[in-house]
Amino acid sequence: MNNMTVTEKPIRDFFASNEFNLLLLILLFFAVILYQQMGTTLGLFILLTPVVLLMLNFSVTLLFKKSFSRKPVLLIFHLSLFFLVALAILGRLTYLKATLELSTGEQFSGQLENIDSGIWHNYTLNSAHFSNLGFTIHYHEGVMRDNTLNQIGVTNALGQYKITEIGDHVPLVIGHYRFYTSHNKGFSPTFSWFPADGSAPQRGNINLPAYPIHEYKQAKEWVLPNSKQTIWTMLVIEENVLPETRAFDFRIPNKHHLVIRADDQRYLLRPGEKITLATGVLRYDSLSSWMGYNVDYDWTRPWLLATCLTALFSLSLFYITRLRHDIPAEIQYAK
Repeated sequence: MNNMTVTEKPIRDFFASNEFNLLLLILLFFAVILYQQMGTTLGLFILLTPVVLLMLNFSVTLLFKKSFSRKPVLLIFHLSLFFLVALAILGRLTYLKATLELSTGEQFSGQLENIDSGIWHNYTLNSAHFSNLGFTIHYHEGVMRDNTLNQIGVTNALGQYKITEIGDHVPLVIGHYRFYTSHNKGFSPTFSWFPADGSAPQRGNINLPAYPIHEYKQAKEWVLPNSKQTIWTMLVIEENVLPETRAFDFRIPNKHHLVIRADDQRYLLRPGEKITLATGVLRYDSLSSWMGYNVDYDWTRPWLLATCLTALFSLSLFYITRLRHDIPAEIQYAK
């Protein structure tokens, strides 16, 4: 029994030692570099290894160093650091970042784009219901963008409908998901498609490249519904919607037309006009806009804030208490 105690003590002291802590910090430094280069599940495992060992180092130190039991405030500070590391790990395993595009009047389908998420993320947006009701963006002289104001129609879990306004810094919050407007927005032509086989007509829109960042590249190739027919579409704006010498608001151009290429033919369409193809009739209905959103998920943020505040408060209280005990001794020594 005594031999086991003697054997266990050096192991315990090693895991609680400053040398082991320093070694783990060095390993963590190189693990972060590797993770940034790899960005894969293996890279995440490499990153988590020194983090878990650091948590073990913290745990052994907290359990067996008597200085913490004599100073509860210092114990709270180190426990806060422990939970801070644990929350950071959980946040990385469950986070999500993505993008989304919705045209004016379009309802969110539950699907996001360009998803980057942790391996433990549980996606819960399939039942979310909201729609883009339109946006306003003011530009200052010199085409300098101001804040975006975007109206969103939201239906909650009880079936209640309300209209809210979001922007670049004011998100739409659904659970722990946050939807922010982005600088990406543009024009969205709406078409009606009447198949030649007599099946039901379909109506939809395509989102052209972001505007005005792609002012001279307002073209896109797309495929007709239930078909292999490709359509090349370009928007030609016939008026100045980006005056550089004065302030203005983002708006849909009144004067414009579309250039369509299909079946080696070139067509020019204005709203209400249509073309007849081998597979059906395509009608250009109207021009609207689309808004791009940045989607962010991280449930650990409020807990990280609370943990950081607890750590700061306990550390401040520790030094204030220590200072109050040290001052009388210094005064007595001076006398």
